[in-house]
Amino acid sequence: MTAFYLRWGILVVGATILVVLTYRNYEENLATMTPEQVLANSPTEEIRVKGLVRGGTLRGELEEGRASFDLAGEKDTLPVQYEGPPPENLRELKTLILIGKWKTPTRTFQAREMALVTNYGFVMGAYIVGLIPLALFLFFMGRKVCLLYDEIKQSTLYQSESDTHVDSR
Repeated sequence: MTAFYLRWGILVVGATILVVLTYRNYEENLATMTPEQVLANSPTEEIRVKGLVRGGTLRGELEEGRASFDLAGEKDTLPVQYEGPPPENLRELKTLILIGKWKTPTRTFQAREMALVTNYGFVMGAYIVGLIPLALFLFFMGRKVCLLYDEIKQSTLYQSESDTHVDSR
């Protein structure tokens, strides 16, 4: 029975390590800033900014991949200059994630790429809803199999055959 709990302990430790590594990847590659955070911190490295394209501010040549607009957060707006691939999903009043750099001298965000907003909470919730019952099922079934094996071993029905009759013809 100790081996059973040892296996499940290793599985739990492995799952914990996987969660920590996933969270670190999210923080390094997928975490986004709000327009308020960009204006307050003035980051110098390339960042991802999430916000709503403010109505009435979209102008430029979208077919050629150039546009300017204001990206609204909860309190502040961020002026954006987009130059990149022609955007398929750039419209007013649409929530977007922009990838680029903040230019402090001009106080504009120079975006080079646009991404759709993914609802990671929904995706993670769907995985949890599916995996937790599966893990519990496997745990309890494994435990029942171990208990059944021990019970069969201890019962009198499980005896090795000592007298083997072999026909010597």
